[in-house]
Amino acid sequence: MIFRTFNYNFGLGLFLSLATFTQSIDLISDLFQLKNFTITNNNSLILQMTTGNKFLCLQKCSINSYCLYAQYETYNCNLYAQNAKNNLISSIDKKFNEKKNFIFQEEQSDNSNQNISYGTCSNSSEFWSLKTNSCEPCKSGFVKYSEVPYLCYNHTVGKTFAQSKSYCETKGGVLFMPKTKQERDFFRKIFPYKKAYVNSMITKRGEQFKWPDGTNVNGFDWFQPDNFGWPLSLNENCLMINWYGFLHDVTDNRIFDLTICQHD
Repeated sequence: MIFRTFNYNFGLGLFLSLATFTQSIDLISDLFQLKNFTITNNNSLILQMTTGNKFLCLQKCSINSYCLYAQYETYNCNLYAQNAKNNLISSIDKKFNEKKNFIFQEEQSDNSNQNISYGTCSNSSEFWSLKTNSCEPCKSGFVKYSEVPYLCYNHTVGKTFAQSKSYCETKGGVLFMPKTKQERDFFRKIFPYKKAYVNSMITKRGEQFKWPDGTNVNGFDWFQPDNFGWPLSLNENCLMINWYGFLHDVTDNRIFDLTICQHD
């Protein structure tokens, strides 16, 4: 009796596993189409992971609203955003899975620092000041990056929101304020797969996030800010920038990878 019960349970389990596997294949074929091309650079890479299952890789892409392409090759899963479409070339041996019915997201309009001519400063210790319209030295401990030539940056280990703000003030700067897409792309490129607080905080539920100068914060991820899990009271009162350059609301007591300061 025990042996027959074991056989029955084993057979039923195998049947259900095969049924689930078949449904997974059907689901993937409904969501993705196979394309023969490769991507010329990784600027649009939003996630890289190791998995022994191709379907887990495609599932990751299917639930990520920014993922348009998924590539699975020898246990390596790479997910790419929509701007990868500008960096495709045909390939016989490379296969990518392209998400069907993808909703292309319009880039948010950033009005600040648009149509401004930047001068060229000789080295990373000087930046182009928009106040004086000339090269100025960065403060001690700060450097200029070519991606954002009008600001100087300093970074150190992660801290809570209050500790991050205090640290930046002691350095003569302010906490990171990526107002433009250019500045958010800079973060994604220079600090890959990192997260950091940015300089915006609210004090009541439903309040709009603003920068210290009073301008509205742009660059949120989909469905953000969401004050996750707390519909009646304020929980996530601060913002952080994630590794693919979008903003999320978070609690102020977390410690992320970096603390980034800036000055102009």
